[in-house]
Amino acid sequence: MSRTETATRSAGLRASLYLQRLEWHLEGLAPRAERKRIIRTLRDEIDADMRSLHAVLEDLGSPRTLAGRYAEGGKPRPLWSIGALIAGAALLTYWIMFGMFVGGMLAAVDSAAPMSADAVFFFVPVTAFSDDESFGIGWSGGWAWLVVPAVIAFLSLLVGARTWRLFRIDELEAA
Repeated sequence: MSRTETATRSAGLRASLYLQRLEWHLEGLAPRAERKRIIRTLRDEIDADMRSLHAVLEDLGSPRTLAGRYAEGGKPRPLWSIGALIAGAALLTYWIMFGMFVGGMLAAVDSAAPMSADAVFFFVPVTAFSDDESFGIGWSGGWAWLVVPAVIAFLSLLVGARTWRLFRIDELEAA
Protein backbone atom coordinates (compact mmCIF):
# COMPACT_ATOMS: atom_id res chain seq x y z
CA MET A 1 0.00 0.00 0.00
CA SER A 2 1.48 3.31 -0.99
CA ARG A 3 1.77 6.32 1.24
CA THR A 4 -0.78 8.22 -0.86
CA GLU A 5 -3.37 5.43 -0.50
CA THR A 6 -2.83 5.37 3.27
CA ALA A 7 -3.25 9.15 3.50
CA THR A 8 -6.39 8.99 1.33
CA ARG A 9 -7.91 6.24 3.49
CA SER A 10 -7.06 8.14 6.65
CA ALA A 11 -8.66 11.33 5.30
CA GLY A 12 -11.71 9.39 4.13
CA LEU A 13 -12.07 7.77 7.54
CA ARG A 14 -11.70 11.11 9.28
CA ALA A 15 -14.33 12.72 7.04
CA SER A 16 -16.66 9.75 7.58
CA LEU A 17 -16.26 9.99 11.37
CA TYR A 18 -17.01 13.71 11.25
CA LEU A 19 -20.12 13.11 9.14
CA GLN A 20 -21.22 10.26 11.42
CA ARG A 21 -20.97 12.53 14.44
CA LEU A 22 -22.92 15.21 12.56
CA GLU A 23 -25.66 12.71 11.70
CA TRP A 24 -25.76 11.59 15.33
CA HIS A 25 -26.42 15.19 16.43
CA LEU A 26 -28.91 15.74 13.61
CA GLU A 27 -30.99 12.72 14.64
CA GLY A 28 -32.77 14.71 17.30
CA LEU A 29 -33.32 17.70 15.04
CA ALA A 30 -34.15 16.56 11.50
CA PRO A 31 -36.14 13.76 9.83
CA ARG A 32 -34.16 10.87 8.35
CA ALA A 33 -34.58 11.90 4.71
CA GLU A 34 -33.39 15.41 5.46
CA ARG A 35 -30.42 14.08 7.47
CA LYS A 36 -29.38 11.85 4.60
CA ARG A 37 -29.67 14.75 2.14
CA ILE A 38 -27.58 17.01 4.40
CA ILE A 39 -24.89 14.35 4.88
CA ARG A 40 -24.74 13.51 1.16
CA THR A 41 -24.48 17.19 0.18
CA LEU A 42 -21.84 17.89 2.78
CA ARG A 43 -19.82 14.81 1.76
CA ASP A 44 -19.85 16.00 -1.86
CA GLU A 45 -18.74 19.46 -0.78
CA ILE A 46 -15.93 18.05 1.36
CA ASP A 47 -14.74 15.80 -1.48
CA ALA A 48 -14.83 18.68 -3.98
CA ASP A 49 -12.95 21.12 -1.73
CA MET A 50 -9.31 21.49 -2.83
CA ARG A 51 -8.07 22.52 0.63
CA SER A 52 -6.72 20.03 3.13
CA LEU A 53 -9.30 17.98 4.99
CA HIS A 54 -8.10 19.46 8.26
CA ALA A 55 -8.84 22.99 7.00
CA VAL A 56 -12.25 22.01 5.64
CA LEU A 57 -13.35 20.35 8.88
CA GLU A 58 -11.93 23.23 10.89
CA ASP A 59 -14.10 25.67 8.89
CA LEU A 60 -17.20 23.53 9.44
CA GLY A 61 -16.75 23.64 13.21
CA SER A 62 -17.95 21.07 15.69
CA PRO A 63 -20.57 18.58 14.46
CA ARG A 64 -22.93 19.61 17.26
CA THR A 65 -22.81 23.30 16.35
CA LEU A 66 -23.21 22.56 12.66
CA ALA A 67 -26.21 20.32 13.38
CA GLY A 68 -27.77 23.12 15.38
CA ARG A 69 -27.33 25.51 12.46
CA TYR A 70 -28.95 23.08 10.03
CA ALA A 71 -31.96 22.59 12.27
CA GLU A 72 -32.59 26.11 13.54
CA GLY A 73 -36.24 26.48 14.49
CA GLY A 74 -36.90 22.80 13.96
CA LYS A 75 -38.96 20.65 16.28
CA PRO A 76 -36.88 18.38 18.56
CA ARG A 77 -37.33 14.70 17.69
CA PRO A 78 -36.86 11.52 19.74
CA LEU A 79 -33.36 10.02 19.71
CA TRP A 80 -34.24 6.46 18.72
CA SER A 81 -30.67 5.21 18.39
CA ILE A 82 -29.81 6.40 21.90
CA GLY A 83 -33.05 4.87 23.15
CA ALA A 84 -32.10 1.54 21.59
CA LEU A 85 -28.66 1.67 23.20
CA ILE A 86 -30.15 2.42 26.61
CA ALA A 87 -32.77 -0.33 26.21
CA GLY A 88 -30.01 -2.80 25.34
CA ALA A 89 -27.96 -1.71 28.34
CA ALA A 90 -30.99 -2.02 30.64
CA LEU A 91 -31.75 -5.48 29.29
CA LEU A 92 -28.13 -6.55 29.73
CA THR A 93 -28.17 -5.21 33.29
CA TYR A 94 -31.36 -7.16 34.02
CA TRP A 95 -29.82 -10.41 32.76
CA ILE A 96 -26.59 -9.83 34.68
CA MET A 97 -28.56 -9.18 37.88
CA PHE A 98 -30.65 -12.30 37.22
CA GLY A 99 -27.49 -14.36 36.71
CA MET A 100 -25.96 -13.02 39.91
CA PHE A 101 -29.16 -13.75 41.85
CA VAL A 102 -29.36 -17.31 40.55
CA GLY A 103 -25.63 -17.85 41.10
CA GLY A 104 -25.95 -16.62 44.67
CA MET A 105 -28.84 -18.98 45.32
CA LEU A 106 -26.87 -21.90 43.90
CA ALA A 107 -23.84 -21.06 46.04
CA ALA A 108 -26.01 -20.82 49.16
CA VAL A 109 -27.76 -24.16 48.66
CA ASP A 110 -24.53 -25.88 47.61
CA SER A 111 -22.79 -24.76 50.80
CA ALA A 112 -25.60 -26.28 52.91
CA ALA A 113 -26.19 -29.40 50.78
CA PRO A 114 -28.40 -31.33 50.63
CA MET A 115 -30.82 -28.45 50.26
CA SER A 116 -33.18 -26.75 47.84
CA ALA A 117 -34.53 -23.21 47.87
CA ASP A 118 -37.22 -21.28 46.03
CA ALA A 119 -37.25 -17.53 45.47
CA VAL A 120 -38.72 -14.93 43.12
CA PHE A 121 -36.71 -12.47 41.05
CA PHE A 122 -38.89 -9.76 39.44
CA PHE A 123 -41.92 -12.08 39.29
CA VAL A 124 -39.85 -15.05 37.96
CA PRO A 125 -39.89 -18.10 40.30
CA VAL A 126 -36.36 -19.52 40.68
CA THR A 127 -35.38 -22.88 42.21
CA ALA A 128 -31.88 -23.94 43.26
CA PHE A 129 -31.01 -27.41 44.57
CA SER A 130 -27.97 -29.33 45.67
CA ASP A 131 -27.52 -32.86 47.01
CA ASP A 132 -24.85 -35.58 46.95
CA GLU A 133 -25.60 -36.56 43.33
CA SER A 134 -26.51 -33.28 41.60
CA PHE A 135 -26.90 -29.54 41.84
CA GLY A 136 -28.64 -27.03 39.60
CA ILE A 137 -30.96 -24.14 39.05
CA GLY A 138 -34.27 -23.70 37.30
CA TRP A 139 -36.93 -21.09 36.67
CA SER A 140 -40.42 -21.25 35.35
CA GLY A 141 -41.40 -20.31 31.83
CA GLY A 142 -44.48 -18.32 32.86
CA TRP A 143 -45.58 -14.96 31.55
CA ALA A 144 -43.06 -13.02 33.65
CA TRP A 145 -40.11 -14.67 31.92
CA LEU A 146 -40.87 -12.72 28.73
CA VAL A 147 -42.97 -9.80 29.93
CA VAL A 148 -40.61 -8.39 32.57
CA PRO A 149 -37.60 -8.01 30.22
CA ALA A 150 -39.90 -6.66 27.49
CA VAL A 151 -41.33 -4.02 29.83
CA ILE A 152 -37.84 -3.04 31.00
CA ALA A 153 -36.62 -2.71 27.41
CA PHE A 154 -39.71 -0.79 26.29
CA LEU A 155 -39.60 1.70 29.16
CA SER A 156 -35.85 2.19 28.72
CA LEU A 157 -36.39 2.82 25.02
CA LEU A 158 -39.05 5.44 25.71
CA VAL A 159 -37.00 7.24 28.35
CA GLY A 160 -33.71 6.97 26.44
CA ALA A 161 -35.25 8.26 23.23
CA ARG A 162 -36.94 11.10 25.07
CA THR A 163 -40.26 10.35 23.49
CA TRP A 164 -41.83 13.34 25.19
CA ARG A 165 -40.20 15.37 22.42
CA LEU A 166 -43.02 14.15 20.19
CA PHE A 167 -45.45 16.26 22.16
CA ARG A 168 -44.52 19.92 22.32
CA ILE A 169 -46.29 21.96 24.95
CA ASP A 170 -46.96 24.88 22.61
CA GLU A 171 -48.72 22.52 20.14
CA LEU A 172 -50.86 21.10 22.94
CA GLU A 173 -51.80 24.59 24.10
CA ALA A 174 -52.74 25.64 20.56
CA ALA A 175 -55.13 22.68 20.15
